[in-house]
Amino acid sequence: MHGQPDEEKKQEPDLDASQLDLPEALVLYGLDTVIDFISSPSHPTVRPGVLRLIDEARELAVPTFILSESLTTNELARAVESVEPSFQQLSSNSRIHYQSGLEEFVIDGNGGEDGFSPDRFVGEGIGHAPCPAALYDAVNSVSILPKGFGGADGFGVKNWEAARAPLPQHCVVFVCGDSDGNRSGVLDRSDGSGSISRDRCIAARYAGMRSIYIESEGRPCTADDVADGVVGSLGTEEDWEIVTLDDVSSPGSFWVNMMLAKDLDGMGVNTETVIEEFIERRRGKNKTAPSYFARNDPEPDEDELAKILADLESL
Repeated sequence: MHGQPDEEKKQEPDLDASQLDLPEALVLYGLDTVIDFISSPSHPTVRPGVLRLIDEARELAVPTFILSESLTTNELARAVESVEPSFQQLSSNSRIHYQSGLEEFVIDGNGGEDGFSPDRFVGEGIGHAPCPAALYDAVNSVSILPKGFGGADGFGVKNWEAARAPLPQHCVVFVCGDSDGNRSGVLDRSDGSGSISRDRCIAARYAGMRSIYIESEGRPCTADDVADGVVGSLGTEEDWEIVTLDDVSSPGSFWVNMMLAKDLDGMGVNTETVIEEFIERRRGKNKTAPSYFARNDPEPDEDELAKILADLESL
C-alpha cells in the first residue's frame, strides 16, 4: 500500500476521529473494480475488501456508488448481484447506488423531502473518462446530511443545516487496473490516454476527487503520476494491510489535504468548464455515430454479460 511521492501524500501519525475529514462518498468506478473476472474467469468473485469497505461506509452513512460507463443501471445491478446476491439488499437499503454514464440520473428518493436537487446533469450519456462528467453526475444524484466538524469533544463543532450532494473534495474514487486487460467491446476512446484505468484517475483529478488505484496482477500500473494512492488490494480482515475509511480520509494514509480540481500539470481547473469542453467535442463527433461513441468501455457488452450470467447459473 503506497501513496505518491509528493508532499501531500505521506504517512501521518494516528489521529483522533474528530480530527479527520471522512469521505462523504465512495465511488467504485467500473464493474472490474467490484468484480474480479480475471483470477477465475469461470467463477468471478467480489474483489477482496470491497464488501468490508462498503460496510464501513454504511455504518457512518457514507454512500457508495458503483459506476459504469457502458452498462445501464439494470445491467450493472444484474452483473454485480449475480456474483454476490447481498448487493441486492445493500441497494434496496440505499447503501449502494448503481449509476450509469449512459443514463440521465434520477434524484434519490429523499431528495424531494429535504429540498435538495442538483442544478443539472451534464454527461449527456457521453461523459466517460477522462471526462469527469460521469463522476460529477453520479455524486450529484443523491443528497446527504453532512456531519458537523470541529475539535475533539464537540468543542467548536459546526453543524450543516441543509442537505446537499457530496462535495467533490470529500469524494474518493477507486479504480482497478483490470479494466485495461478486458478490452472486448471497447469503442471510441480516441480522446483518452489508451489506458482505461489511467483515464478514470484523470477524470477524478479533473473532478477534484481523490483516487486509489488497485493494481492488476502481472500488469504495470498506468496511473502512478495521476492516482493519489496505489494498492495491491483493498484487503480483507486477514490481510496485514487493508484500506479503511480512515485511510482515505483527510489526513489519512495517502494524502494530507483535500483535493482541488487540477489538470495533468497540477494547474487548477474549473470542473464544469472541463466537462463542457469534452462534451462539445464529443457531441460534434457523435453526430455521425452516437451510440458508437457513448457505449465505450472495456466492461462486458450485453452479449458478454448474458454469457457471464448463463455461466454463473450453471454453477
